[in-house]
This record gives sequence, C-alpha cells and structure tokens, in this order.
Amino acid sequence: MPSTFLKSEALPISNGRPTQFFLTTVGNGTSVYNQNVDYSAAPTDIFYTATAVYDIYTFLVVISDHATFNQTDYGAIAGGLTNGIKVFIQPAGQSEIPLLSGVAFKQNFEWLSITEHTQLSSFAGLAQTLTVAFDITVDYGKPINMAVGDKFIVRLNDDFTGLVSHTFGLRGIKY
Repeated sequence: MPSTFLKSEALPISNGRPTQFFLTTVGNGTSVYNQNVDYSAAPTDIFYTATAVYDIYTFLVVISDHATFNQTDYGAIAGGLTNGIKVFIQPAGQSEIPLLSGVAFKQNFEWLSITEHTQLSSFAGLAQTLTVAFDITVDYGKPINMAVGDKFIVRLNDDFTGLVSHTFGLRGIKY
C-alpha cells in the first residue's frame, strides 16, 4: 500500500559552507545592516559581492514597525513608498540584470504577489514584522549561482526612518 505522506527531496550533498550575509552599503556582509535610513535624496545600493563561488538559496527581507501593517502601506509607512525597492544581480564586469520581474516593491501586498513564502508576526501592542523569504530553489527551480566578483543588489530610494528594522539578507552555500 502506498504511503500517504509526502517525501521532501533532499538537497545535494555539498562541500561548501552554509552562510548568511546581510546586504550593506559596503558589500561584504559587514557594516550597518538595518536599512531604516532616509535614502530619498538619491538611490543607494545595498549589496553583497561574492569573494568565492556562492549559491544563493534564499533572499530574505524583514520589515518591522511599531504599528499594524495595512495592505497598501510599506511596513506601517502610510501609503507605501514613492520609488520602491528594486532587486538586481550584476555579473562581474557586466550590466545589472533585474530580478523578481523587475518590480519596484512599494506596498506590503506586492511582496506577497511575488512569493508565497511570507509571514506576518504580531508582537505585544501593535508592533508587527513581515518576513519575506524567497526560497529560490522552490520558487525558481535552482539557486542563483554567483561567481567571484558578481553582485546581488537591492536599490533603495525612499525614506525608511519610520521603520523599526528593515533588513535584506542572503542565505546559501559558499565554496
């Protein structure tokens, strides 16, 4: 009799090291990683530059605020963002390639329209945190492979100072 339980497929065995990097303005996973900063004057890139071969399995966005999130806000920033958040990959020595359909994310609901891997947490009072975890192998069939010198970029051009925390990170295997 066949089992009614679903089997999950194991990832291939790897000689690499599991790692997580926050995207920052210096691009090496160090420096300030909370992006609740006013970037409205000019576009600012936060990024990670690969120093070794790196397979990205998850792109993680976390937005936290002291108030309840509405669908058309960004965190609790009323009405959402003006310019939005854009995501790119830039192979070493080449032009940027837009990721995630080239969408500029301006409102909370837009994150949910690009991946089902989201969670809204509520804390004491009205504080909430939205976690968006792009499971790249599930959503797209394979990890994003980065070679030495490749960049994973998030472009910010809005005022995020109203947020408690605003982070972007990568999880993957570094070889």
